[in-house]
Amino acid sequence: MKSRNLNRFITEYLSYLLLAVIMVLPLAIHSPYYFHIMILSGIYSILAIGLNIITGYCGQINLGMAGFYAVGAYTSAILATRLGLSFWLTLPASALTAAIAGFVIGVPALKVKGGVYLVLVTVSFAGIVRVILNQWVSLTKGPMGIVGIPAPQVGKFTFFERVHWFYLVYAVVLLVTFLASRLVNSRIGRSFVALRESEVSAQSIGINPAFYKVLAFVYSAALAGVAGSLYAHYMTTVSPDVFDFNLSVLALMMIVVGGIGSIPGSILGGVALAIVPEWLRAFGSFQTIVYALGVILAVIFLPTGLLTLGVNATQFLASRLSRPRAEGRA
Repeated sequence: MKSRNLNRFITEYLSYLLLAVIMVLPLAIHSPYYFHIMILSGIYSILAIGLNIITGYCGQINLGMAGFYAVGAYTSAILATRLGLSFWLTLPASALTAAIAGFVIGVPALKVKGGVYLVLVTVSFAGIVRVILNQWVSLTKGPMGIVGIPAPQVGKFTFFERVHWFYLVYAVVLLVTFLASRLVNSRIGRSFVALRESEVSAQSIGINPAFYKVLAFVYSAALAGVAGSLYAHYMTTVSPDVFDFNLSVLALMMIVVGGIGSIPGSILGGVALAIVPEWLRAFGSFQTIVYALGVILAVIFLPTGLLTLGVNATQFLASRLSRPRAEGRA
């Protein structure tokens, strides 16, 4: 029982510990390039948390996250450049638009049985979105993309410097982490897990599979929309080639490497898969091979993700700290 409580404490609060460590990194790093990598890590973490809700907790395989990410990014880009709306309005609008797209995909996805067919549905959705972005030139400007997306402002203060973006992105990551943690520890989150384990058993205790699966799709898509909005305003430009199938695979790798069914695992995976490729540049043309081997080894030896290392280390430290006290009492 004590070990179970420790694991629950770790998985619930390790996210905040990770974010606290990340927040103090500007004191140690000053390179604009490293700030750029960490900003992308934060955006990827939001995308990974969204995917973990639908896949890790609800058990529905979604390889269409690039499509929802693109919907959020282009919603912000169009509203900001065409209508002149501020970031503080385009961000929730992007989340809402992506959530609607999640509902549109989630409802027909209920008609298919088996993970393979769901993968086909979500991959097809992402492909349709990319075709629309390329072909609807009057709205999206086609392959050229949309440029000149303005940076967020608060009064006369503009989030221009990368250190400003760093704190803005991770403030959003903190908010998303808090909301996601509350969700997965609520009755809704327990219903997601019940569906993941056995849909028949979940139905027998009064859980409506259709409602909760669609809800998981909507919530996951909304977070992808938030990540897309941040990406659009940070990069100041968006184009269809960014939102390809590889992005959906990358999101899946994030939660596998970090930890499926874990919010802190999503953050670890998002940060790791943004930083590690930069470290591997020293391998030159062998970078992709080394990267793939690293992922394979991580899946084999850490089947529950990098979070396992943190949990095991904390358990070991807790046992070592409590042993002298127990011996003293004896």
